[in-house]
Amino acid sequence: MSKHLPALTIFLGAFLLFGLQPLVGRTLLPSFGGTAAVWVVCLCAYQVLLLAGYFYAHLMAHRDPTGERVRARIHIGLLGLAVVWTLAFAHFRPALKAHIGNSGMPALEVLVCVLVFVGLPYVLLSANSSLVQFWLIQGEGRQADGGQDARARSGDAAFSSSTVYRLYAVSNLGSFCGLLFYPFILEPFVSLAAQWQGFAAGLACYAILLFRLSKRLRATASPRGEFPDAPSPRPDAYPRATQALWLVLPATSVFLLNAVTAHLTLDVMPLPLLWVALLGAFLLSYVVGFRDGMRRFLPLFAGLTLVCVGCALWNQALTFGKGNFKLALIAGLGLCFFGCAFLHGWLYRIRPGGHHLTRFYLFNAMGGAAGGLLASLVAPLVFSSVTEYPIALLAMLGFVLAYVFRDGAIVHRLAWRVTLVAVVLAFVAAMGYKAVAPSLADRSCIYRARGFFGVVRVFERRGKKGATEGVVRDFMHGTTLHGIEAFFPDLKRAPSAYFTPDSGGVGVLQHPRYKSGKPMRVGLVGMGVGVICAYSRSNDVYRCYEISPEVARVATNASLFTFISGAPGRVEVVMGDARKELEKERRAGGAKFDVLVIDPFTGDNIPYHLSTREAYQLYFDRLEPDGILAINISNWHLDLTPLMKAVGEAFGCPVVAMQQTADMGQLRMSSTWAFFVPRPDPGFSLPPGAAILDFRRVRACVLPTDERGSFIGLINTPWTK
Repeated sequence: MSKHLPALTIFLGAFLLFGLQPLVGRTLLPSFGGTAAVWVVCLCAYQVLLLAGYFYAHLMAHRDPTGERVRARIHIGLLGLAVVWTLAFAHFRPALKAHIGNSGMPALEVLVCVLVFVGLPYVLLSANSSLVQFWLIQGEGRQADGGQDARARSGDAAFSSSTVYRLYAVSNLGSFCGLLFYPFILEPFVSLAAQWQGFAAGLACYAILLFRLSKRLRATASPRGEFPDAPSPRPDAYPRATQALWLVLPATSVFLLNAVTAHLTLDVMPLPLLWVALLGAFLLSYVVGFRDGMRRFLPLFAGLTLVCVGCALWNQALTFGKGNFKLALIAGLGLCFFGCAFLHGWLYRIRPGGHHLTRFYLFNAMGGAAGGLLASLVAPLVFSSVTEYPIALLAMLGFVLAYVFRDGAIVHRLAWRVTLVAVVLAFVAAMGYKAVAPSLADRSCIYRARGFFGVVRVFERRGKKGATEGVVRDFMHGTTLHGIEAFFPDLKRAPSAYFTPDSGGVGVLQHPRYKSGKPMRVGLVGMGVGVICAYSRSNDVYRCYEISPEVARVATNASLFTFISGAPGRVEVVMGDARKELEKERRAGGAKFDVLVIDPFTGDNIPYHLSTREAYQLYFDRLEPDGILAINISNWHLDLTPLMKAVGEAFGCPVVAMQQTADMGQLRMSSTWAFFVPRPDPGFSLPPGAAILDFRRVRACVLPTDERGSFIGLINTPWTK
C-alpha cells in the first residue's frame, strides 16, 4: 500500500468537511436573514450529522466480516451518489432560493435544508477518519495472516492498532487547512456556483482515493478477517470510568471552545475572524494531543492550562470586570490550545485497542455534540450572561487538579506548588470582585437578557448634558453601545448617540419634506432603542425593522426607554430580517420611504447579506425619487468607506460622507455616516464642524454580490488606515 495514501485520503475528507460547513451557511444566509440564529441551527444540524456519520462508521465496521467487500462497495457507491446529488443541488440552487425561507418557521426550515441538501455527503465525510483507520487495522491483521506475500502486495506502510490513531491528527490538520482555505482563499474570489461545483469535484477525488485504498486493502484479504490484537476485549473490558472519560473529555473541550468564543465576542472585544483563530487552535490541539510522545508532555500542558485559567481569573479580578483585551485574548487562545491539547492528550492516553476504535470515536462525537449543544443552545436559554465561561474555567481547573493529584509525583514539584497557589489567589480575587463589584461600579445594570442574537443590557448612571444633570441610561448589545437616553426634565427624548442633529439626524433634518413641514415616511434598519424616532412629528410614520426580540422588548418598554413609546408620530415595529421584509414590501408594492436609515453595521457581526449589490438595489427601490439613503458606517474593525464608494459608483448616485467626533457632554458618540442623495436638493448641507470625507482618497473595492464577495479586504489594519 502506498505509504501516504491513507493519510492523503483522510486529509482530503476532513478538508472537504470543514469547507462544506461555511459553504452551507454562506448559501443559506441570504434566504434566512444572515443572522446568528442561522449559524446556531446549522451547528446543531452539523452535530446531528456528525453523530450519524460516526454511528454509520461504527455499524459499517462491526457487521459480519464476510460482507466487508460489499459494504466497501456500498460506501463508495454512496459517495458517487453524493457527488451526483451535490451537482444537482448546485444546478437547481438558484431556483430553490426563491422557495426557502418563507415558511414562518426559520429554525426548522434551516435544519431541514441542511439535512436534505448536504446530509448525505456530510455523513459520509464524517465517517471518513474512523472508517479508514478501521480498514487499516484490518489490513494489519491480514498481513499477519498472509505473511510476506501480503506485505509485498500492500507495501511497507502497515498500521498497528496503536499507531493508527495518529491519523486522527492528520484528520484535524485537514480540518484546520479547510478552515483557513474557505474564508481567505475561496470565498472572496469564487462564486457560490463555482464553490459547489468545486466541492463536488473534490468529493469525486475523495471517492477515487478511497476506492484505490479499499482495492489495495482487499488485495491483502484473508478469509478470516481477524484483528491483530485478537482476541479483542469486550466493551465491558474497559472500566466504566474510562468509557465515561471518552465522553466527558471531548465534551469539556468543545464546551470550553464555545464558552471562550462567547466570552470574547460578547463580553470583551470581538474581532473579525476571531472564531477562526479559536477554532484553529482547537483543531491543532487534536494534532498535538493525538501523538505518541504527548504522554511525556501532559504535565507541561496541564501546567500551562492552569496558568491560562489563572490569567483569565486574574484579568477579571484586577480590572474590576472590564478586562484587558490582550490578556483576555491570550488566555482564551491558550485555553483553546493548551487546555484542549491537555484534554485530548489525556483522551489519547486512554484510547482502546483497534477493535473498539469506531466505538471510541462514536463516544468522542457524542461527547462533543453534548458539549456543543449545551454551550450553543442550552446556555443562552438558561443564563442571562455568559455564565458558561466561568463554568468552563472551573471545569478545566477540576480536570487539571484531578490529573495532578492522580500523579502524586507532580504535586510535589516546586513549580506546580507556586502555580497552584497563584491560581487559588486569582480565584479568591475573582470571587472578591464579585462580592464588591456593585459598590465599585459607576453605573448599575437594571436589565439583562440573552438570546440567539447576543446579550442585551441596560445600564443606569448619573450624567449631564451641558449644565443639566440627571439619570442617563445606556443600551448595550454585546459590547456595542446602541443607544443613550437622558431622563432630564427639559431634555426628554433628546436625540443622542449616533443620531444627534449634527450626526445621524442629518438625513431627516435635511430632507425637503421635513423642512417644509410635510408628512414623512422614515424607515430604520437596525432599531437599537429607536433614537431616530425623536425626530418624528404627529403626521409622520417611522417604520423600524428589527430581528432580535430582546432588542425590540427593550426599545418598546416605556419603563426603560421612551423614544418609541413617547414618539409624537406613528411608530411601526416590524419583526424579522430587514432585507426579507423589504423584499416582501417591494413585491406587494408597499409605500416607499422619504428617508431610509441603515444601521446594522456598528455591531460586532456585520450582516453580509445587507451589504451586497442586490441589497443596495433593494434600498434604492424602496426610496421615493427625492429620498435619502443614510448609512451608519461607524465600526471599530472594518473600514466601510471603500464599500460606500463602490456603491456610489455602481449605482451612479451622489454620496457624501461625514465624520463626527464624540462629545459625551452632548451625549453624542463619534460616528461616520454616508448619505446617498439620488436627486440632490440645493438646500442639502452638512453641519459645521463635521469632517467631510474625500472619496478621491478612498481606496477602491469590488462591490460584493450575493454570489461572490467577502469583508476580508475591509478589515482595519495598520497598512490600510
